[in-house]
Amino acid sequence: MALSPIINLPVRWQVLGVDVESLAPLRGFSTDAYDVANVNGVLLVENPSEQDIRLVLPFPVERSSAEVRVVSTDERVQFRKRDGRAEQFVDLLRSVGEIPTDQEPVLKEVREAVRDFYVADVHLPAGSQVLRFHARQLLLPVGGDPRAREVVLFAPLAGFVLAPSGQSQMSVTVAFPPAWAAQGLSVGTPAITPLPGQPAPPEQPSGPVAVAERHVYGWLWRNDPKLTIPYRYA
Repeated sequence: MALSPIINLPVRWQVLGVDVESLAPLRGFSTDAYDVANVNGVLLVENPSEQDIRLVLPFPVERSSAEVRVVSTDERVQFRKRDGRAEQFVDLLRSVGEIPTDQEPVLKEVREAVRDFYVADVHLPAGSQVLRFHARQLLLPVGGDPRAREVVLFAPLAGFVLAPSGQSQMSVTVAFPPAWAAQGLSVGTPAITPLPGQPAPPEQPSGPVAVAERHVYGWLWRNDPKLTIPYRYA
């Protein structure tokens, strides 16, 4: 069976949990120091016909730390560094707002945008399918500041869309480490960016709430947003 291009499969529901690890201070904020976001998700997708599809993680991950499992077949596939032509990701970049829909992309910009993408080719039976995935996302310095980081997520996972007519629900939680495990860490205001063609989610975050001295944020959505949470060490 031929591999289908990167497509948008309808998601009936998704539960996504993100656990941030503070590692950069332990390495003195050196040039190769990074934090990690452990991303774990479960999705129920509606697949119209049996097909081979390509799933995408649009962020850098630790090597051999990302996997997707199709529960009905127990197929497990490791995400790998993307290969092939960068142009294959243009439609995906447009769908997540990284390229304006009315702009002709420049190949150099596309290559830069997909440099850290990871992909997994998965055989998906027809019908309702449960997918489980996990990844250790690298949180690298932003803006040239070795003490600044941000957690960036697409909900649902890039390459999926929520089912129409408000039939989907999505639960997202993000937990930061306690102060004694991440000294000097301060979290900025979460930014919710609607994806092209989607209304802005009306739901505001719950939190931060303190759970075992950790700051935890949570959302329940029925729209497709991009979530960005900036944070910085003193």
